[in-house]
Amino acid sequence: MCGILAIVNKIPASNSQDLINAASIIRHRGPDDEGFMTWNQGENPTIWAGADTDDSTLNFYSYDRLQPDTKFRIGFGHRRLSIVDLSPGGHQPMVNEYARLAICFNGEIYNYLEIRDELYALRHQFNSSSDTEVILHAWEQWGPKCLEKFNGMFAFTILDYKKNQLYVVRDRFGVKPVFYYSDEKVIYIASEIKQIRSYPDFKFRLNEKMVKMFLATGAINHTNDTLYANVKSLECGHYMRIDLNRMNTEIETKRWYTIPEKKWKGNYNDAAKEFRKILTNAVKLRLRSDVKVGSCLSGGLDSSSIVCLAADLLKEKGDFAGQETVTACYADPKFDEWKFADEVIKKTGAHPHRTFPSFNQLMGEIDQFIWHQDAPTGSTSQFSQWAVFKATHEARLKVMIDGQGADEQLAGYGGNDIPFYTGLLTSNNFAGLLSEINAYKKAHGNYPKGFLIAAAQVAHPFLRKVMPKKLRITRENKVTFIKGGHTAERFSTPSVNLSHNLKRQMYLEPLPALLRYEDHNSMAWSVESRTPFLDVNFVEFTFSLPERFIYKNGVRKQILRDAMHGVIPEMIENRKDKMGFVTPEELWLKQEGTEWFRQEIDKACKQFSERILEPTEVKNYLEDMIAGKRKFDFVPWRIICFAKWYNMVSQGYNPYSE
Repeated sequence: MCGILAIVNKIPASNSQDLINAASIIRHRGPDDEGFMTWNQGENPTIWAGADTDDSTLNFYSYDRLQPDTKFRIGFGHRRLSIVDLSPGGHQPMVNEYARLAICFNGEIYNYLEIRDELYALRHQFNSSSDTEVILHAWEQWGPKCLEKFNGMFAFTILDYKKNQLYVVRDRFGVKPVFYYSDEKVIYIASEIKQIRSYPDFKFRLNEKMVKMFLATGAINHTNDTLYANVKSLECGHYMRIDLNRMNTEIETKRWYTIPEKKWKGNYNDAAKEFRKILTNAVKLRLRSDVKVGSCLSGGLDSSSIVCLAADLLKEKGDFAGQETVTACYADPKFDEWKFADEVIKKTGAHPHRTFPSFNQLMGEIDQFIWHQDAPTGSTSQFSQWAVFKATHEARLKVMIDGQGADEQLAGYGGNDIPFYTGLLTSNNFAGLLSEINAYKKAHGNYPKGFLIAAAQVAHPFLRKVMPKKLRITRENKVTFIKGGHTAERFSTPSVNLSHNLKRQMYLEPLPALLRYEDHNSMAWSVESRTPFLDVNFVEFTFSLPERFIYKNGVRKQILRDAMHGVIPEMIENRKDKMGFVTPEELWLKQEGTEWFRQEIDKACKQFSERILEPTEVKNYLEDMIAGKRKFDFVPWRIICFAKWYNMVSQGYNPYSE
């Protein structure tokens, strides 16, 4: 796991000081090593050492340290977190001189051993045991088609200096980030936007449309636009190709992956068995590492399944030492899941670490937290995740496995009910609908009347005209605290996206934002986070299943519960509540942090009253929430977090430089 950078000079513009600066600012992503490459057309690439490259690596490669005045057409910068092949053989950027390819890679290819064996059979020779070199040889053998073979999380730039082409690749589901910026002089490609901000000619411009959408709804990273008007994100499952023979460096973006349309043909019991088999293999692949692998453990279904499966796999290998886990805990039992996590600890013999995020910790670390995120966050739950990875770093763990991605595939969130019933209605599956209605009543004690009324209107829009007004759903809800008004897609009964089936709804869930939060939180503490639920074989399997295998008998994640029967504690299997990375933000707002929220909202209102916020509406919104007249939500935090982020970026503030 690492940080990458590529600079393409359209005209003689940058020297290597830009490379050095943009690599240094993300040292947290890779504190173990630093490397650079420069290339000019008609020449071979030159590999340079960085300031953090140790002497043994320097001697191994016999190259000099990069000089700040070196001129180049293409420059690569790399920060390395050593996980696979800890030797100097894994140093990057890496060049395959025979194939005339150079790579700068961030991520892990979990099935690299199997691909390497395939390449051995095709007479490829390797100089290291790293997955980076496997990518180079795979690209030499199959070109971009090799991406279809990779099971992993990855973002990389690969220079074909024989064909004068530069490729920028992002993995299927966007686990690893790629941001880019282009002007008349250069193209910047980076793991984090702060690298682009270090470019001397970069001028920060706010994307107000995206800002208003974020403040009104919390939506962020749902397109390739960012809160920066001049910075974009490469979409997941895409690659960019830059033809370096053209003076204007023409950029072509192409989708290389789409979830295939498959349908499971077996019965439910067979599906549950296959579910366990594929998930077990996904965890097994993610235990491949030359350093210790730990697990994030909340006590929920997802993380508990991973910890229990990992424990069984480690015992099969004869490793009885037990894995290490990290859990966020709170004094208030409403937010604390330790009793569930402790059941998993007892079952697996894992060695637990606990962290207790607090309002005081948030106040002490808020600048670092926002700086690392490069964008405001939707709630303080992301700070809970930050605290978990901080505790991971303090426990000297470099790799963690967690449950990110399960909720998006398995209907883990509330708000999936309407799309589920809508899908049954639009497919005319009335027998299934009746069965689910009765099962819901048995599970919850009442019929899902509100969900059914809303689903009927989504499936048959003409019904909206004849429904009583209080039951009618609407696509628009005016957000009055945004300057000039802002229309957000919300619903009066109840609040969800109007998707026409459950799978479409799950695909629309906020996975891109959650993955960015996770990447930036984990890498802030030099930790690699691995996500078995986003294994390509697992995702393709779950998307082949009938919706009623996932949301069954009124219970979400039913197939996960049944597949993990006997693997996870019964107490976990029967959990029906959903918490995730939570914080007692409502208590912070109404009790120990009330004055802080008021002061920060007041400052934000004064600063953004001309373009973005309606101060009176914002302050009334906050006071009604404090008084309990308005249901708690995360709008005040979003406004405060946005204001702090904006000031940090516009003023060039770095909390680590003081």
